[in-house]
Amino acid sequence: MKYEINGGDKALQVDFQQLGDKLIIRSESGEMGFEAVRIQPGIYSVIMNQRSFVVGIRSEVALKVSVNGTPLVIELLDAVHIHLRELGWAAMEEVKAGLVSSQIPGLVTKIFHLVGDKVAEGEPLFLMEAMKMENEIKAPVSGVIKKISIKEGETVEKGTNIIEIG
Repeated sequence: MKYEINGGDKALQVDFQQLGDKLIIRSESGEMGFEAVRIQPGIYSVIMNQRSFVVGIRSEVALKVSVNGTPLVIELLDAVHIHLRELGWAAMEEVKAGLVSSQIPGLVTKIFHLVGDKVAEGEPLFLMEAMKMENEIKAPVSGVIKKISIKEGETVEKGTNIIEIG
């Protein structure tokens, strides 16, 4: 199984293979034998390349690991997630839920709010005319309008950021 381990500013491409009780980890820099025994939930005794480590693992928010008491925050990506990142899907994590963009080219005919207005999820934000139809675009989240990037009567292309709710 191919994985990528990211920690801080370093990334390591690895391949895991289980042989009996041993886990073999292969990377560009070589091969490591790895044995782990669970001491208690989230705590393991690990022997790797004839060295012993105590490893603690927590995964509430990010994968938090401590090795001999030294904390590390790592990200483990499997082959599917590596491929999705190569296709550009990793950028989806950076997209704000309150960023409203045009899904098709059209004409913004009416904007119902100003910067600073509070809006509730599902509340109309603006009207957009596209393909001879008028569409009412609603707030995807509740919050305060942080930015309006267009004006009434403006034509927009697909993907144009229109309103940001924070």
